[in-house]
Amino acid sequence: MQTEKKLKSGIYLDVKEICKDVGKEFQVEFDQTASDLIAEMVWKKILLYGADLEAFSKHAERSTITVDDVKLLCRRNTSLREFIEKESHPVCIESEAFVPDINIKTISVFF
Repeated sequence: MQTEKKLKSGIYLDVKEICKDVGKEFQVEFDQTASDLIAEMVWKKILLYGADLEAFSKHAERSTITVDDVKLLCRRNTSLREFIEKESHPVCIESEAFVPDINIKTISVFF
């Protein structure tokens, strides 16, 4: 349970930082309640994605979540699916620790 609190706290801090950055870029302000609500939505979505990924891997009788599970997760979001398709190839080739360069503009394309 302590780990979950740390993770949730990290999400809240990151979302607040992203809200500040987006606010500066678009010359708007996010009040405390708005950024808290966004952070809570992100947290709930992460929990849902985690459960879905786990279900996909179990359905395939695997104990490891693979790139195919992630592709299945984003199958209904065309732009995100295309991004995952493009980025998943270097992941397999380069290393398991590959992290694509994702910024606010990249993420906003998906939503």
